[in-house]
Amino acid sequence: MTTNGQSAGARRPAEPVRLRTPDRPPTLPDWMLDPPPPRRTLGVRVADAMAALPGAGWLRRRWWAWQRRQRLYQRFPNTVKILAMLVSFVVILVMVMFAYGLYSQA
Repeated sequence: MTTNGQSAGARRPAEPVRLRTPDRPPTLPDWMLDPPPPRRTLGVRVADAMAALPGAGWLRRRWWAWQRRQRLYQRFPNTVKILAMLVSFVVILVMVMFAYGLYSQA
C-alpha cells in the first residue's frame, strides 16, 4: 500500500497494456502452428446443396421466425391456465360418464 491508498503494483489507467512477446520461438510442429483447413463433412456439403435451392433462404427465414415466435401460453399465461382447467374438467366428466354408461349396461 502506498501513502495515497493505492496498491504499489496497481496499473495506472493511463498506461497502455502491452503484450509480452515470448523469449524463444514455440516448439510446436508446423502442422500445429499452421493447421490445414477443416475438411468439408457430408453434413456441410448437404447443407450447402440445400442452401443453393431456390426459395431456401425464404424458407430458412420463415423457420427462424417460427422458432422465435411467442407461444400463447407465454403471452396469456392465466387465460391458458383457466382454459386448460376447463378442458381437463370436461375430459374428466366425459370419462366418468363413459365409465358410468359402461357399468350401467351390466
